[in-house]
Amino acid sequence: MTGGRQLSRWAGRALGHDFARPELLKQALTHPSADEHNNRRLEYLGDAVLELVASDYLYKRHEKALEGGLTQLRQRLVQRATLASVAAEVNLAKHLRYKGADLAPDGPAHEAMIADALEAVFAAVWLDGGIEPATAVFEKLFAQRLKSVADLPRDAKSLLQEYLQGRGFNPPVYRLAGSRDDPQAPSFRSVCKVPELSLSAEGEGRTIQASEVEAAACVLAAVGESP
Repeated sequence: MTGGRQLSRWAGRALGHDFARPELLKQALTHPSADEHNNRRLEYLGDAVLELVASDYLYKRHEKALEGGLTQLRQRLVQRATLASVAAEVNLAKHLRYKGADLAPDGPAHEAMIADALEAVFAAVWLDGGIEPATAVFEKLFAQRLKSVADLPRDAKSLLQEYLQGRGFNPPVYRLAGSRDDPQAPSFRSVCKVPELSLSAEGEGRTIQASEVEAAACVLAAVGESP
């Protein structure tokens, strides 16, 4: 736990953001074990803020990417393990207010606590200054990871579209063919058609997106391409 001035200095150095409302940062770094005025609500908002700025960043830098590839890449950036790693790099735990020994580096709650606190910090930055500083903090904290994921993972839908575009064909057409309404094990069936090649294939998955990827993979296999 640290004082207000030290906390502000840390934010300016680690985050690159000077808070006009430092009380937001203090709240973001207050675990529910320490105070009723804690970071739980900020964590909720921060989760959405982080997904928004990450999605915006990836959308602008991968103009030809399809939804599936962008979703995979965003998930790699905002998953708990990544957030905890980023939080550790900026020594966030040193400034987190809490009670008990749960924050010990080898404790089971450590990763979740600092990942949640980092999400809350993003909410604090958003409330303090809006999307521009939140984006700037994201780019600063995730700079090395953004370089390492520069090559967008491509699923079968992306590969099929590239295959067809490279040969001057129209994009494939996807149609939902059926679904199983089971909350425990949902299932969707989709059809992928390429009229110009007289090809059609069906795929199944737990989401519509997954079923379309499977159908696209079958079409790729039919033309001799490995998805």
